[in-house]
Amino acid sequence: MYSWVDKYVGIPFVSLGRTMDGCDCYGLLRLILLNEYNYELPLLTAGYSDALETDKTSTLFQENVPLIISQQIEAPEEKAVALIQTRGLLSHVALYAGDGFIIHARHKTGAVCERLSSPWLSACMRGWYRVSESYCTAECIQHRKDRI
Repeated sequence: MYSWVDKYVGIPFVSLGRTMDGCDCYGLLRLILLNEYNYELPLLTAGYSDALETDKTSTLFQENVPLIISQQIEAPEEKAVALIQTRGLLSHVALYAGDGFIIHARHKTGAVCERLSSPWLSACMRGWYRVSESYCTAECIQHRKDRI
């Protein structure tokens, strides 16, 4: 797994949470991409009041996911976002954590890592996507220039 994974496992589940003190699934995705890869995704806190209201989060995802992701990919890679269907609706996201795992926020357990081969993921996974480069911060752009 990626070296950063352990510092996020165990963050409590908090609807609309966007910090180390608590996150919902999107908040965790946003927090990791910002802290580890310098991608600053929109907050998306205005579209729902409870992350467990899948009908509202599904609508929010349908409206915003096309802006956040740039392309679907065949297999997970570093920074890949997984779109996951819950209760029949596309309403959950996770981030590839390396070595066949995802990291995501679950209601009762908070941030956890799970194997991609788990039965529920196999049934609910709806694809892997790259995050749009338009969310790359100035630090991210500078890091790329320094590597060239």
